[in-house]
Amino acid sequence: MPGVQIRDVRIDKSTNGSGILAQGGARGSATLTNVTVTNSAEGNVLVEPGSQFVINGTATASSSKAR
Repeated sequence: MPGVQIRDVRIDKSTNGSGILAQGGARGSATLTNVTVTNSAEGNVLVEPGSQFVINGTATASSSKAR
């Protein structure tokens, strides 16, 4: 799906994979705005080989834990 907008999101504890994942064979694009990804087992944002998906913007990574 082209032109996806992801805004003002916090993704935490993706313990079985990545916070945001574009699987191989995926097509389209997304723009990240004010996105924070923390505690992901396999990376915060991952585009697998063979994917034509484009991710614009960045996800802020935070390794600190909430108290």
